[in-house]
Amino acid sequence: MKQARFILTLDSTGALVVGVFILLFSSLISNLTGWQESFTRMEGFVNLIYGSYSGILLLFLRRGRLHRTFILILIIANSLWGLQCFAQAWRLKEEVTYIGNAVLLLEGIYLLVLAYLEAKFVLPQCISNSSQYLK
Repeated sequence: MKQARFILTLDSTGALVVGVFILLFSSLISNLTGWQESFTRMEGFVNLIYGSYSGILLLFLRRGRLHRTFILILIIANSLWGLQCFAQAWRLKEEVTYIGNAVLLLEGIYLLVLAYLEAKFVLPQCISNSSQYLK
C-alpha cells in the first residue's frame, strides 16, 4: 500500500509542479527549448490536468475506493503520453534545441517508467482493494 501511495504521490506532485513551472515560465522555457510558446503552454496544461487526475486517484486509494479501471486509464495515458513525447522529439528534432529534445525524451522515459511502476505496484493494490468489497 505504501508503494502505491508513493507512486501516485510522485505522479501527481511531479505533474502539478512541472505544469505550474511551465506555465509560469513559458516564455523562458520556449526560448530555452526552441518550442513554440503554444506548444509550451499545452505541455503545462496537460501536466496540470494529468496531475489533478492522478491526485484524485491518490485520494480514492487512501479511502480504499480506487477501482482498477481508473488506474488502467492512468497507465494507458502515461504510456500514450510517453510515446507522444518520443514522437514529438522526432518530429521537432530539426526545429528545437538539444535541450528541448532532451526534455521531451526524458519526459517520455519518465512516463513509461511511471506506467510500468503503476502496473506493477498500484494496479495489484486496487485489485486487492476491490476484492474486499466482493466478500
